[in-house]
Parts: sequence; structure tokens; C-alpha cells
Amino acid sequence: MSQPQVNPEVDNQSVISEESDNDDVDVFGQNEDIDKFPLLTSILDNTWFQVIVNLLTIYALFGDDIRIIAFDKRADDGFDVITIICMIIFSIEIIIASLVRNDYFNSFFFWLDIISTVSQILDVTQFNIAVGLQGSVAAKSASQLSQANKASKTSSKAIRVVRLVRLIRIVKLYKAASYQQEQAFKRQPLRVSTMKKSRATIYPSVYDNINNNGQAEQENLNKKENVTEQRGSIESHKLEGDDNANSQENRENQNMVAKQQQIENLVPKIQQNHRLSVKDPQQVKVKQIKESRVSKRLSDSTTKKVIVLVILLLLIMPLFSSDYYFESSYSLAYAAEYFRVVAEIPDTKLSEINETINFVIDQHKQFDTPVGYITNPFTEIENYETPSYQYLRESSKSYYFELVDPVLVGLEYIGDPVILFVSDNSDVESKNSIINIVNTLFVSAVLLFGAIAFSNDANNVALKPIDRMIVKVNLIAKNPQLAKEMKLESEGIQKETTQIENAIIKIGALLALGFGDAGSAIIGTNMASSGDVDPMLPGKRKWAIYGFCDIRNFTDATEVLQKDVMLFVNNIAEIVHSMVDRYKGSANKNIGDAFLLVWKINDSQWHEEGNEIKWSNIVQINQLADCALIAFMKIYAKINREPKILDYRNDERLSQRLPGYKVKMGFGLHIGWGIEGAIGSEFKIDASYLSPNVNMASRLEAATKQYGVAVLISSELHQYFSNDIKKYTRQIDKVTVKGSVKPVGLYTVEMDADDLPPSKEDYPQEDKQQVMYEKKQIFLQQIENGDFNGEMHIKRNKDLALITKNFNQEFLHQFGQGFQGYLLGNWKEAHMWLEKAKLIRPNDGPISTLFNVMSETNFKAPADWKGYRELTEK
Repeated sequence: MSQPQVNPEVDNQSVISEESDNDDVDVFGQNEDIDKFPLLTSILDNTWFQVIVNLLTIYALFGDDIRIIAFDKRADDGFDVITIICMIIFSIEIIIASLVRNDYFNSFFFWLDIISTVSQILDVTQFNIAVGLQGSVAAKSASQLSQANKASKTSSKAIRVVRLVRLIRIVKLYKAASYQQEQAFKRQPLRVSTMKKSRATIYPSVYDNINNNGQAEQENLNKKENVTEQRGSIESHKLEGDDNANSQENRENQNMVAKQQQIENLVPKIQQNHRLSVKDPQQVKVKQIKESRVSKRLSDSTTKKVIVLVILLLLIMPLFSSDYYFESSYSLAYAAEYFRVVAEIPDTKLSEINETINFVIDQHKQFDTPVGYITNPFTEIENYETPSYQYLRESSKSYYFELVDPVLVGLEYIGDPVILFVSDNSDVESKNSIINIVNTLFVSAVLLFGAIAFSNDANNVALKPIDRMIVKVNLIAKNPQLAKEMKLESEGIQKETTQIENAIIKIGALLALGFGDAGSAIIGTNMASSGDVDPMLPGKRKWAIYGFCDIRNFTDATEVLQKDVMLFVNNIAEIVHSMVDRYKGSANKNIGDAFLLVWKINDSQWHEEGNEIKWSNIVQINQLADCALIAFMKIYAKINREPKILDYRNDERLSQRLPGYKVKMGFGLHIGWGIEGAIGSEFKIDASYLSPNVNMASRLEAATKQYGVAVLISSELHQYFSNDIKKYTRQIDKVTVKGSVKPVGLYTVEMDADDLPPSKEDYPQEDKQQVMYEKKQIFLQQIENGDFNGEMHIKRNKDLALITKNFNQEFLHQFGQGFQGYLLGNWKEAHMWLEKAKLIRPNDGPISTLFNVMSETNFKAPADWKGYRELTEK
């Protein structure tokens, strides 16, 4: 049995090609950053470096306090060395981060790191001594000690505020934790497997055969070996005649060994190819998830504001403490004690005691807390009380009292042995109230600012874009065609939310383009539904005007143009679709050389009574019918005026195949009901219309070749044209089509595309859509305002005016007389009138067709003529 051959080189190439096809798509530009210093990046991201930095950060936060708590001044030099090392490491980190991390240098966090690093110099004892922020041990004299103490007190308030900056170092810990979290987030694998199918999966039959055959042959071989060993010991005494049987058995054993050897040689190849196709789980590609710019911006912005608010509170809140402005005064307590001592001194005179009281009062007038009331134990000295004392609140008073020894003072001098000094704290209390008011206002402002700042970030970065997305999704679900008219948002600093928002618009526009107006219900229903996608919705009966147009000689053009045929078709499609869209229609299907166009009538404008259609507003139906014909007239003019279409007349490839080639199209228009819905299966659907009326439009387009005209219109639609538009049409036949017994009148519109000047309107591609949109809005505004008039529109529009410039009323009169004779069966009279009309327009296609029909019976109507004929060609 031959073994399958496996080529590992070919398989390896296929694996590589498959991998190359699965390159990551970076829609949001998250991989744009280029690492210019990979070595520095590896140092900065190194785990040990991060551990050291974090440990030093913790030391920077608590080291100085631990020094004071657990050590004496002999350890200061060692702590100074560690602090200097911290500053060096932090400086190195700042320099590396400035080089390798985008948007770090000169950023908010850059300056925070600078400030927090520089602030560590306050923890260096020798620096504080050098600048006078701390007393020196070299101060020996009392005056020097006094000056050092005074300098220390003067700078204590400033140092207390400045050293709050140390708390900024907390940000380093937060940043480290956030960075590690971001790295862990990036390392999370997406739920996308990059392993290819194994060869055993791709070729199961080959592997099964190899494995099964190999196992079976291995088992047989083992059995044979066992049997041989047994027979060797038991049958050694057999006759020599049995050697033939043994030799036969040996040959079988040799064959089995050979096959086993082939399998063993093939297994490494299989394993090698298996390794190529099925990667080791450790080698499976892990796609890193990157933090979005929106998430990073929101996180950074929130962090910045929190840091600013915390630092602001730490720096400003001490200013709202009375201790910052008023030192606690115990001078009256000392004064009361001093007064007691003076009073208890023997031989102290009352005048001296009185002077002492006045001295205390005068001295405290300079303080924030003057004396408000004094009670002394001497009966001959009056108590002191300020005029405002009786109006002081208890909260504005501080009491200091001493008890004197009556024996030492003298019982004859004193009454109640109590010395009471009461301070007037009203001024301090008033200032405290002012500080409290400012404090309340400040806290309120901080809270208000914080709330506004945080909500603004959330609104601008996430919530408002989400709200806009919700609005757009609801609009698209309600009317998917609106997606084509939605403008893309300009990309700001929140790039990704804008891209998602624009992606919704693009997806909606692509859905609208792909499904068309007929698929609006499919798109809207599925978008509004919370369940699974269900495109196979039941069809709906609709009334619409159906237009069918076809490119002439398309087969020849395809063979000649080859790959350029796509550009050829799309150039024509751009004209067809844009004109239909401007005149209230929509493109439904593109079928290579043909286009199905639809002017759908709103369900609210019609209802059916039996087999009869009733319109709620016939004027709107007239306008829609006029729009359908005008759109086809515009297309007819454009393909004969647009420079990019005229260029095909000079294409040598087309000219060689079709001398004198011009882009020509045929058009058919009909009105009727149709079933709108999804055609296909869950694998592929097309949203379109199924109806005999759609087929009628197609037959009318095909019949244009018989009559030598560009447009054929059914009588069912012609009746809804406004009188202004009917002036430009004429009936050219009345027929029954295949599959129908109901006669249909055929009409065409008078147009002439000979010698049209090329169009001079040539807009850049980026401006063309805007121009087309503005022209469409102008036209729709005319209809909405009731200013639309078909005849005036034809005369004012340059394209339409050019193709109708040869409109001849006399020709229409003579043709009409001849056609009436044709319908009534007076073909001799009809022949006469049509001959006259032919003198005016010798190459008229409908006249030639009618002549061909009537000439078959020598211009005599058949006996069974009913005023119409059967259209023999489809």
C-alpha cells in the first residue's frame, strides 16, 4: 500500500502565508509609537528596577519620621546618604522616562516628579543646618542659641507647608501600581486563537489510515514474533520437510518488519509537519491589549485633578486654622500668678498692687485678647471691667484665677481670696468666624470645581460621545438611509470615541448602500431587536415606480476592457445612482450591465379597495412620477455629456471592436405593487422586490431596442404624469407582453443626444458629494414648498434643456394622427400621417417599427384587430 507523500517545505510556506494574512489591524493607531531607546525602555520596565524605585519611594515618604522616632542624631548622616541616593535614583528615572515615554517630558507628572524629588533635600540634615532651617550644634552662647531658636520659630510655619510637598511622592506609588496594572492588562490574551489546523484535521483520512495501518501492522508483528519464539522452542525436533513452511513464515515476518520500518521512517516527517501546523502552546501568538487613549486620558485627567485638589487642600487648609494666625496666649495666667506673688509679699502697698493691675491691662491692650474683667481680693481696690464686657458671649471669654493666702496678705485687706482675670476673645472669635466663612467658601468651591471637572471629563471623553452614538444608532434603526447623509465627527483629543462614533456612521452607511432602501426594514428591525440577527423577515407589499436600465453592448465592452470594465460600470453607476437619488428614488440592484431603480411610495399615501388602488394625495404621486422620468432623462443627458463617459468614444479598444462606439443605455419605467423583503438564505441575502411589475419594467427596457428609443414608459405610469411632463411624451404602441393578456400602452419621451456639448462641471472628488447633496436639498425644498413645475424644471436645467431642444410640436401632431389611425385599424390613413411625420424626423425608431408591423399585412389591419398587438420579443 503506497503511503501519502508530505512536503514539509510546501506546508511550511502555507503556514507562513496564512500567518501573514492574519496581521493585526490597528484601526485606532495604538501601534503607532516607535521605541527609539529599547535598552532604556527595558531598564525602566525591569521588575527589579521598579521594586527598588518603589522601596525608595516608601522610604521617601516615611524615612524622615522613622529617623526621628527610632534614632538619635548619630544616625542622621546615614539617613542623609540614603536620601541622596533616593534623589539620584529618582533623577535617573525622570531622565529615562523623558526619553522613552511619549508625552511625559514637560507634562503634569514630569513636574510632579521634579518637585517631589527636589523636596527631598529638606530631609538632608546638613542642608537644613546650612540654610538656617535647623539650629546648629555650634551655637554655644545664650545669644546664639536664642537667635537659632528665633530663626527656627520664624521658619517653622514655612517648613510645615513646604514639607507637605513630600506627599506628592504618593503619586509615584500610584503611578507604579497603575503602570503594572496596564502591563498586566496588555498581557491578557484576546480570545482569538492563532493556531492553525493540524494536518490530522485537514487530512483525517490520510492520518487515520496511517495510524490504523501502523497500529494493526504493529500488533500483527508482535503476535508473529511471539508465535515464532514459541514455535522455535517447541518444534525444533520437526522434520526437515517443515523448513519450507518455516521459510514461508520467515518471509512474512520479513515483510512485516519492512512495513514497520517504512512506518517508522514516515512518522518523523508527519511529526515535523504536525509541528509546523500545530504550534506549541507556549509559542502561540498572544495579542496584547493596549489601553485606549480615551481610557488613558480619562485616567490621567482624573488623577491630575485629584492630585491638584489634594495638594491644594493640604497647602491651603492650614491657612484656615486660627493657630496659623494666632498663637495660644497664656500671659493672663502668668499675670494672675504674678499678681498673687506680689500680693503675698509682705509690706506690699496697695498702690503697687494697683500699678500691677494697670500694667497688666496696658500690656494686654496690644494683644488680640485684651483684659476684659479683673477681680482682686482687696476690698479697697475696685474690680476692672471694660464697657463691652457685659455684652460678651461666654464663648468669647477665657478665665484665669489664683487663690491668695489671706494670712500672708493680711485679713484686714481682703475679702474673697480669689484673683480672677478674664480675657476678651471677641476679636479672635470674629476673625475665626471670618476664617470659617472663607474656609466654607473654599471647600464649597473645591467641591464644585471637582464635581464640574470630573463630570466634564466623563462627559467630554465618554458620556457625550456615547449619547451621540445612541442617537445615531436610533436614527439608523429608524431610517437606515439617514446614515448616508450623516457627517463624520472630526477627530479631537478623544480620538477613539470619535472613531467608534464614525465607525457607526460608516457601518450604517455601508448597510444602507448594501441593502438599499428595500433593506431598511431588515436593518432597522435587527438593530432595534435585542436578540440574534434575523435577516429573513417576512415580505411586505409595497407600491412603487420601478425603473430598469441597461448598458448597451456590455458583453463586447467586457471582453475588450477586461479589468477596466469595473471602472467603466462604476462610472456609469455613479451617474445613474446620483441622479436617481437626487430625484427621490433609490438604487436597489446592480446586475452587471443593468440597474434596478425604485421610487417607493409611502404606505400612508395609498390603500387598496379590491383590485383598485386609492391615493391619499394624487399630487404627490404626480410629482414622484415626474421625478422618475426626469431622473432617467438626466441620466440620458449625463452619459452623453460627462467627460469621463465621453472618453470611451476615443478608446481604441472599443473603437476597434465597435466602430463609432458610444455609451448607450435603455430605460424602462412602470408602476405597481411589489413584495419587498430579503431574498436568499442565512448565508447571503439581497433586499429587493418580487413582482410581475418589476418584470414589466425589465421587459420595457428590453423593448427599447425594438422601437429604437431610449425610454419606454407603461401607460399605467404615464397616467400619473403631470400635464406639464406629458407634453414631452408620445404613445408609440399598445401591446400585450408575454404572460399577460392585459394590453399596455407604450410611451416614450422626446430626447435627442446628438451634438451635445461636454459638461464643464468638474468638481474634485472630495467636493462632488457635497455639491450633489446641496443640489438634492435645493430640489427637495422646491417640492416641499410647492414650487416644483416639471416643464419649468426641464427648461431651466441645462442638461434637460439640451436634450429637448429639438422638441417639435408639429412632428408630435402628425405622429399622433398616424398612431390613432393605427389603433383604430385605419392603417392606410395611419401610413399617410406617419409618412408626413417621417419627413420631419427620417430616423424615428417608432415609425420604422410601426411600418414593419403594418407592412406585414400590406398596411391593412387584420380582421381580428383589437387595437393592440402581442409583443413577440421579451
